[in-house]
Amino acid sequence: MKKFLIAALTVSVALALTGCKGTNEKRGDEHLKEGRFRNAINSYLDAKKKNSMSDEFYDNFTLALVRAAEIEAKKDVNSDLINGYFEKASVNMAEVKKQEVVEEYVTTLATVGKNQASQEGTDYATIINAFAKMDTALATAKARGAGEATVKTLRNEAENAYVAKNLGDAKAESDPVVAAYQIMKIAEMAPENAEVKEALNKNRIDTRGYFLIFGEQIGEKVNRRIDKWGYVMAFPTIKMAPGSLAGELQFWASTGNNTKLDPSKIKLVSTDGKEVIAKAGTGWCEAEVLEGKKGEEKIEKKKKNLKAGEIGDLMNEFQCSLNVTFSYDKDFVPDYVEYKDEFGIGRKYLGQ
Repeated sequence: MKKFLIAALTVSVALALTGCKGTNEKRGDEHLKEGRFRNAINSYLDAKKKNSMSDEFYDNFTLALVRAAEIEAKKDVNSDLINGYFEKASVNMAEVKKQEVVEEYVTTLATVGKNQASQEGTDYATIINAFAKMDTALATAKARGAGEATVKTLRNEAENAYVAKNLGDAKAESDPVVAAYQIMKIAEMAPENAEVKEALNKNRIDTRGYFLIFGEQIGEKVNRRIDKWGYVMAFPTIKMAPGSLAGELQFWASTGNNTKLDPSKIKLVSTDGKEVIAKAGTGWCEAEVLEGKKGEEKIEKKKKNLKAGEIGDLMNEFQCSLNVTFSYDKDFVPDYVEYKDEFGIGRKYLGQ
């Protein structure tokens, strides 16, 4: 009798741990088998609400989501429903057990992303979202060890097509600042592409003397794009030699704050991450001053001279200039100048 009770308890505990399929999950499985994926999703959601799920639940639920996304993409590759399906599937991935389910998820996600990126007339926000799908698929494939080679191939094909379609026009731009903007947009999708790197490097040399101020909040990583909400720099004059860099470094502030320009925060960073601090000479900062006879005063923008090493007042949407010198070892390859404080950050990439 005791042995029977122990055996019964063991079976009961095992069933509690592994879970049994309830009516909703079984109904979802049937819809999945018959290709009624949206019906399957609804049934699986009902099962989840009731917390009645088996060990196979997340695998089958994920398959239903992925296949629904695939069907929707064939009807309309830019359908808003697609993102919703994949977002739910990505939430499930931590619970998915079968490698074949992981592989189907990453492959379908990357394929839809590639198809979205290749559409004619696609806006830039959609392009970003399309490549984000492929990058998510690649990261998941690497983490789970499933489908990585296929996803890499799909992403490389999408990247090469995007570069081939857009880089020529970007390089042909007569305005170097417009060209910078266009090339950096392409680099956002293809950061390791050799042709894009070459074009970006040439443009950085061409735009050393320019403020790269763009007319919109682009909100991307400072190491790729220059955001207008921060410190924008230019070198109207620059002289680079083995072991030294010198020139006039100008600043334009658009942080929304009136700040101090502290020369001790200006640093030159090499291509391998080494840093040297600037030696600051004389300079100037723009300031608002009252000019004119009493009763007829007007506010005018004037330059206030700075002594060597002096901290200046950098007003929002005003300009400062400093003569700077950097000294470094001959194996130091300058990459960018950076200025950073509590209000913002700016980088001026120099090109090699």
